[in-house]
Amino acid sequence: MKWLSFLLFPAADMDIHVQITREKIPAFGPRSTPGGQTGALTEFHGIVRDEENGEAIAALEYEAYEPMAQAQMRQIIQELEPACPCLAVSIIHRLGIIPVGETAIAVRIFSRHRGEGLALAARFMDRLKQDVPIWKVRSIPKTSAVSVAPTAPVASVPGILEIIELVRSQCAPLPTERVPLHLASGRFLREEIRAPEDEPHFDRSSVDGYAIRLDDPALEFTLIDEIRAGEWKPRLLAKGETVRIATGGSLPAEHLKVVMKEDVEVTGGRVRVLRSDSERHIRFRGENARAGDVLVRPGPLRPGTLSLLASVGCTNPLVSRLPRVLHIATGDEIVPPEATPGPAQIRDSDSILVRAFFHAFGIEPRQLRLGEDPTAARDALRAQAGSTDILLISGGASVGEHDFTRQLLVEAGYGIRVSKTRVRPGKPAIFGVTPDGRVAFGLPGNPLAHYICLNLFVRAALDALIGLPPRDILEQADLAEPLLEVENDRETLWPACTCTLSGRRAVRPLRWNNSGDLTCLALANALIFIPPRTKELPAGAQVLFASTEIAQ
Repeated sequence: MKWLSFLLFPAADMDIHVQITREKIPAFGPRSTPGGQTGALTEFHGIVRDEENGEAIAALEYEAYEPMAQAQMRQIIQELEPACPCLAVSIIHRLGIIPVGETAIAVRIFSRHRGEGLALAARFMDRLKQDVPIWKVRSIPKTSAVSVAPTAPVASVPGILEIIELVRSQCAPLPTERVPLHLASGRFLREEIRAPEDEPHFDRSSVDGYAIRLDDPALEFTLIDEIRAGEWKPRLLAKGETVRIATGGSLPAEHLKVVMKEDVEVTGGRVRVLRSDSERHIRFRGENARAGDVLVRPGPLRPGTLSLLASVGCTNPLVSRLPRVLHIATGDEIVPPEATPGPAQIRDSDSILVRAFFHAFGIEPRQLRLGEDPTAARDALRAQAGSTDILLISGGASVGEHDFTRQLLVEAGYGIRVSKTRVRPGKPAIFGVTPDGRVAFGLPGNPLAHYICLNLFVRAALDALIGLPPRDILEQADLAEPLLEVENDRETLWPACTCTLSGRRAVRPLRWNNSGDLTCLALANALIFIPPRTKELPAGAQVLFASTEIAQ
């Protein structure tokens, strides 16, 4: 680390700037800030040392969940500022491979007094290690052949966020189609819907009652007509006259009010007002929306949205075409769920998991169970290649002599972008794409790996294909129970269920023994993200998690 000297400078109101970069951190620039006061400048540079855990290294590699990391760093500064008042803070954190001697983080603090700047810098660095989702992926030995040039890319074996970003970048929104409203639930709207007329398009009564003139002070009126909902009876009212009107009925004229029927006494054709207030009990023309106003923007069509579309006559909205999905289950050891497995066989649980996952999006996947038969799989791909947007192959993604998924995808025209991950479970996952934008996933055969790959990587492809904007995959919550002895070289996704503790959102880890253990999935609706080489996490720790709930 490196501390720079204190200087006098022109000061200003507090300002916070946070940047995450994969480039070499540049100099901060002029040592000044707007304003007419003076104070101190504190700079901290975290520089990569030439050893890690007693061993000589050439570089360190850092990764982060960038949106949350930026927001969390800003929040920490805001929380510390009352105790350590400052005028301006700039933070630059570098990701990727950072060679020895180069800066991993630089912090510049303008404060009125040097003690405040020093205290803020020290406390911020302590909080950074505890609360910000930036983690050290690995140290690169000094003898390693890995390039440590400043522009070196991230590791060739990608992690969770790299895979999701890559998948999204390869998936363009599918063409659109118009569908009737009764088939549009859950579909993604691809157009703006504007009000064709004022809403409501006439003044109407909000209660059952009696319409009278606003300027009529009388308490007793002659009943001259009745207006039911759906009737159109325009007319002027004279003073002393009233009309009975139903809820939703069209007002016969302007400058009226409606007295609720509970507040009057009716005798024959005479109506006496017993109670009156300033409320007019009218839904006025255009109070909800004016003609031409945007009512619905592109996004998922939920029941309430469909009701709104129906109310304005939009009966065939423009939506994204649903992706066409082909799922091939491989493995001679699997049998249908209704069959009794032999001594070395298991029931096929992956196919129903895949089917249920896509059903949540209104998609009916085509499914084949082909065992370890590359020829049959090739024939199936050739027969359906032109009508498949997403191809899933369950099993055969590892490196055994019977694992043929990668070769099958290459022969079918898919360029392999991911052939191994640093994700646990899910290390052998495969991702490929054709020149015309069709995507394929080779899913490890173990059910828990299936669950993770579906909810993170296949979900990212679905989002992009239907036109959803990028979303934050990882959210923050408290850990309800400790996680002990979880250390692994890969990023771990731990099955969990969400809960509330002391009014705060929390996640409770579920027990699982291995990636073939399905027992935890009965309760799982979340996946806790555990950075590589994390030894343990105490109860109450702030963790990141990915929700596996699919909102409808």
